[in-house]
Amino acid sequence: MRDNVNFAYYQMEYSEKDPDTLAFARFTSYDPDNRALAVEQVMYQDDEDGHTEFQSQVAAALHFGIDVAVITPYDLDYFPLLDRISFK
Repeated sequence: MRDNVNFAYYQMEYSEKDPDTLAFARFTSYDPDNRALAVEQVMYQDDEDGHTEFQSQVAAALHFGIDVAVITPYDLDYFPLLDRISFK
């Protein structure tokens, strides 16, 4: 696992074409030499399942040393699990 894990959280309004989107998250994993190995972007629906998946997948990624960047229209405190574990 990496010593330095990055969590970037951006709150911004979406355009009208994304009304059902809870968040976008970009996950970046690294090889043992700390070179980017894979990047995946996931869109989460603004419903109960999307909320649960978003929080659990972001928390798990951070736990395993994967960098995460988030864009969402919601304050961080809207996601209690992420609010608790964030690097404030």
